[in-house]
Amino acid sequence: MTAAPQLFLSAIAVALGVFVAISPAQAAQIWAPKRLTRLAPDRRPSFLRLVRAFGIVLCLAGALVAIDSVGWSN
Repeated sequence: MTAAPQLFLSAIAVALGVFVAISPAQAAQIWAPKRLTRLAPDRRPSFLRLVRAFGIVLCLAGALVAIDSVGWSN
């Protein structure tokens, strides 16, 4: 894959990761509304922490792929 599509997909991954990391409740409401409403109130904070961790990992992975594609492109 060339550098341009990798950078584009990396930018999307970073943007989604930042959105999920900043607002995990809203992201969970968009992507898993039934799961969020069915959770017991005492389990909801741990679920939102996992969603936030996923957003952070997604953001970092997108940034690393972008750095790798820029660093190794000719």
